[in-house]
Amino acid sequence: MTSMTRSSSAAAALWVIAAIAVIFLLRAARDLLIPIVLAVLITYALEPIVCWLQRRHIPRAIGAFLLLASLLGLFGWGAYSLRDEALEAIDALPQAAERVRTFVWSQTEERQQVRQAVEDLQRAPATDGWVQRAVGSLAALAGYLTVVVFLIYFLLLSGSHFRRRIIEIAGPRLERRRITATIIDDINTQIQSFLLVRLVTSAIVALATWGVLAWMAVPQSAVWGILAGVVNSIPYFGPILVSGGLLLVGLTQSGNLLRAVEMSGAALVITSLEGWLLTPALLGRTEHMHAVVVFLGLLVWTWIWGAWGTILAVPMLVFLKAIADHVEGLKPVSRLMAP
Repeated sequence: MTSMTRSSSAAAALWVIAAIAVIFLLRAARDLLIPIVLAVLITYALEPIVCWLQRRHIPRAIGAFLLLASLLGLFGWGAYSLRDEALEAIDALPQAAERVRTFVWSQTEERQQVRQAVEDLQRAPATDGWVQRAVGSLAALAGYLTVVVFLIYFLLLSGSHFRRRIIEIAGPRLERRRITATIIDDINTQIQSFLLVRLVTSAIVALATWGVLAWMAVPQSAVWGILAGVVNSIPYFGPILVSGGLLLVGLTQSGNLLRAVEMSGAALVITSLEGWLLTPALLGRTEHMHAVVVFLGLLVWTWIWGAWGTILAVPMLVFLKAIADHVEGLKPVSRLMAP
């Protein structure tokens, strides 16, 4: 009995060490893994469309090319159309932060030399650094986008190639191959349904936020709507980012606290209704996870991959849970993640 207990403890310790090693490997290889994960997730979302085109007698290579070209053209057209509003929104945030900082300082009795030192630190060199960081971020994003687009195209071309190879690796036994195929198909179905729901809900949030802010005559309403849709996939913090930004911008543009609260509250109400009513109705039971697991996963993936980890945290958790649901040895992990 004692030897069995020791063996179990040693096996558990090895699993913990392996998990820690994998986490630090993911953190060290973030520049390599983030484009791959993005490409895989987007491929999951686009694969049904390519299959539909293939059933209409359009070759997979041509269908994938036409789909990617259409999406890139739509993205480029949208970015070009909203370029002025985006620049105005970017310029408005520093002004809003400056106004809030001035308001806070006016309400306190800070020493003049402290305020002067902070102002000196935030003058031209800081602005130049901000511009340099923005240019560097755009260049890095362009590189990521290029790699991701090529990866998506090659993955779409491969079709069911990797599925067949994984089934072959499972071994010669027919039963084992059948179980492996079932696991892969179930995982694909869960991830595709999750991505579809997220895409639909994000689009609804973006359109609703855009429409309400436009009705309230808020400048850059289209940009704020798109931002609300993009960060809607971030649990807990996404709505706060949009609502907080609108609060700051509202204070800068009108100087009226009530007006700023109305703008911020409108965005918060839309995302809250989506989170309470729409998403639970669309998501199946398999995609539900415990709130604590989602929150801790968000913190862990943010620490591992930074801002990209914040965006990809929930899809990665869904992917891990989908695997744990079908692998016998990972059933305890699945139950731990379940609500």
